[in-house]
Amino acid sequence: MNTESDRFIEQAVNVYSDMLYRIAVNITGNRHDAYDVCQEVFLRLIKNRDKIRDEAHLKAWLIRVAVNVSKSLVSSPGRKNSVPLENAENLSSPDSEGELIESVRSLPAKYAAVIYLFYYEDMKISEISRALGISQSAVKLRLSRGREKLRSILEKGE
Repeated sequence: MNTESDRFIEQAVNVYSDMLYRIAVNITGNRHDAYDVCQEVFLRLIKNRDKIRDEAHLKAWLIRVAVNVSKSLVSSPGRKNSVPLENAENLSSPDSEGELIESVRSLPAKYAAVIYLFYYEDMKISEISRALGISQSAVKLRLSRGREKLRSILEKGE
């Protein structure tokens, strides 16, 4: 790898690793799996760096890969019959927000991803659409259905 390419990868890691980690923890519910997801995302970036057109494309590409790798990990056959060694870490200290995050994590991955990106990463619907490779109307529909499911989960917990 040349030094320009090294700088590109290093900059991507520095700028996006925290966001990708939070996305992966949100979907996988486990910090160890989230680290694995991040490593896989950056390995794929190294292999595909020539396909990245600009900064906006890079961010969208990284988010899409992180969501897809996280979903694949969660739905893998070995994972379905395993019991985590620890509870998923809370991303914030207040109990009510920790419960909310756990409730978001319990949603199906396609809803959890859009809710997380919209509310926690403050992404616009158009950005989520580009990042996930789905239409804006699909993002809106997933947000709506995800909110309904989340409301149902939270009402049961009261």
